[in-house]
Amino acid sequence: MSERRSELKAIAGTTEGKANGAERDLMQMTARMMEGWTQVNSQIISFAQSSMRHNLSAAEELRQCQSPQDAVELQLKLARQAYDDYMDEAKKLSELVVKVSGEAFGYLNMPK
Repeated sequence: MSERRSELKAIAGTTEGKANGAERDLMQMTARMMEGWTQVNSQIISFAQSSMRHNLSAAEELRQCQSPQDAVELQLKLARQAYDDYMDEAKKLSELVVKVSGEAFGYLNMPK
């Protein structure tokens, strides 16, 4: 059993120098991806908090409507604003994901 262990250690020792650069690149890529996903998660949380604030203020505005027509007009305005907000946020998130992915994969030394 110990002979097998010694043999495996010898094999690992000869391949260690070759794999060291690749392992380092992979570790750097993984660290960058983790940092990037932290940024993405922060953006998502920020958007969720903003949406909650908008929803609370919208409920207050709806409560103050004097007629059904006012309520319908306000709901249309709020729906348009929510759509615009979601589209803007989707664009920001997709740009961030592309940026993070590009930076992370830049650490890999791809064969040419």
